[in-house]
Amino acid sequence: MTVTLLNSPPDVTDQKVRHTEKDVSLLVTPSLIDMDGDLIGTMTITESMLYFYSEQLQSGIAVEYPDIVIQATSREDGRPNVYCQLEQGRTFPNQRIPEGETRDQVVTELKFVPQDPESVDNVYMAMITCASLHPDEGLDEGAFDDDDEDLFADPSDDAELNETQRAALQHLQSVFQPSGNGKGNESDEE
Repeated sequence: MTVTLLNSPPDVTDQKVRHTEKDVSLLVTPSLIDMDGDLIGTMTITESMLYFYSEQLQSGIAVEYPDIVIQATSREDGRPNVYCQLEQGRTFPNQRIPEGETRDQVVTELKFVPQDPESVDNVYMAMITCASLHPDEGLDEGAFDDDDEDLFADPSDDAELNETQRAALQHLQSVFQPSGNGKGNESDEE
């Protein structure tokens, strides 16, 4: 898989576009050489690629979905955004490599910050829809199946609960404790 720099707007005429968002700020970490701070441009989400292109800089990026290992929405710093983390070692050709690291060690982060904060969820939903069309080739459908060992959680095992959760569980158990007649909390007297 590759991440690509663009020097012209992406040609998406033969691709299915799921969402286009104009006036998006892009923050790349580690930063791109000669491009500190946010880049402003248009984000185009197609079924095959994620594109960002800045008309002002005549530059952009293209990322294949399998290279994106984490996608999430973030509301930190009062700037709602879609956060992406690329697979370790996936970098752009003009990306700064932190001192003491090699290109293979770098983890690239992308933050897409739409000017309209209300559009973050639409951008995110389009991205995860398209990403789901590209399952991880390294995993078989049954990769996590283990025929020799069944996973079982005992509902009475509260070892994983904190004090507040244990108190809530005890309260619920007392409220829903069946009576001796097997008919819930109904009285035995009738």
